Amino acid sequence: MRRVTNPTASSLVMIVLLTRTAYGAGFALFEHSGRGLGTAFAGEAAVAEDASTVYFNPAGLTLLSGTQFVSSGFAIIPATHFDNSGSHLNQVVGGGPLRGGDGGDAGGHALIPTFFLAHELTSRVRLGFGVSTPFGLSTRYEPGWVGRYHAISSTLETVNVNPSLAVKLADWLSVGGGADIEYAKARLTNALDTGSICQIFGARRGIPPAACTVLLGLKPQGTDGFARVSGDDWNAGFNLGLLFTPSDHWRIGLAYRSKIHHVLGGRAHFELPPEAKPLRKISGALVDTGGHASVDLPERVSLSAFQQLTPAWALLADVTWTHWSRFDELVFRFDNPKQPPIVQPEGWRDSFRYSLGVRYTPGRRWSFRLGTAYDEGTVPNERLRAPRIPETDRVWLAAGVGYRLFERVALHLGYAHLFALDRRIANPDPVTGHVIRGSYSAEADIVGVQLTYDIGWPPL
Repeated sequence: MRRVTNPTASSLVMIVLLTRTAYGAGFALFEHSGRGLGTAFAGEAAVAEDASTVYFNPAGLTLLSGTQFVSSGFAIIPATHFDNSGSHLNQVVGGGPLRGGDGGDAGGHALIPTFFLAHELTSRVRLGFGVSTPFGLSTRYEPGWVGRYHAISSTLETVNVNPSLAVKLADWLSVGGGADIEYAKARLTNALDTGSICQIFGARRGIPPAACTVLLGLKPQGTDGFARVSGDDWNAGFNLGLLFTPSDHWRIGLAYRSKIHHVLGGRAHFELPPEAKPLRKISGALVDTGGHASVDLPERVSLSAFQQLTPAWALLADVTWTHWSRFDELVFRFDNPKQPPIVQPEGWRDSFRYSLGVRYTPGRRWSFRLGTAYDEGTVPNERLRAPRIPETDRVWLAAGVGYRLFERVALHLGYAHLFALDRRIANPDPVTGHVIRGSYSAEADIVGVQLTYDIGWPPL
């Protein structure tokens, strides 16, 4: 795996290491604004209420004055549970039941920080800068669970550095754009059923099953090893935005973020029990080696609307499309030519996210928010639903409150509860062909806090 050694990169990695759990569709994260959490991020490409618009729609920077700093922190508390019902071995090795528990709670608590800065360069030009996390996931099961050959732990961590520029072309139209400089890091672990591997791959070389069970003492599920693959990468993309303001009471935002292609270069590590080590000499595989995996983190398009219904009440709405069909398969290729690549079919489909929210501002100091959202799942069937990412539809219920502490300082608190719809799984392991069968249930609580500071530069 490549090492990050320069001071700037090291500070960014500190942010990455706090990022653990995905709770948007697929493994996208919407947690960029603690204020926006209160409306389930409805209308964020149009509301442009603070510097977090750098991420949601850079064109919205033209609605901000002076210089503003925004920082949010999110605590994500998920719960993910598997219920086994008929998981079994590959028929090649007998097709008996897979042994083990249900894996416990596969979710894990996560902390996500974000930072944004907006600056008024001229009356029509604004600059922006942001550091946030657009994608991430984490699942972790008990080591002896029934699906240990599919997955034990899985993490994808990203950080995005986003310099931006916005220009007001007319009183009713602003445009914006920026660069997305992204770091991604992944780590996957699972158990190795060396008894099944010996029989399945030995049969391809004319080796009878008895050579595995009698001579080596390797039986299916009897002598587990361990595998870990990891890698990281830097790459870049871009984002664009338009903001239409037909009147003082409503506006429409359109935002686009490009795909970013990552080639995660890293290492593969294999641990074998003593009786399985002859497999290394026979095959030349299952030894530590370099490797890489390619992944496209997909583009997305958001269309948002903001309507000021009365001086106190505002309505917000949003629809976001994400090109998840790019995630067709996950392949890890090894530098060791004796080690076959691991190919995990994904077959995801594009998804939409719909959100609706209201904002109530009775005066200058207080603001209150309510919102809901529906995230479409990306996995088309139970065969493609995998334990590493047990994807499904999600429903959001959110609320938030804001208070202006001082003339230049405001604090926002948001909360959302996510209901993940129960889904079936019947997924074959890409190495052994063992099938994990059962159902998943999940939910999550998200708490966000945001500090907004109007720096007051340039001075009035």
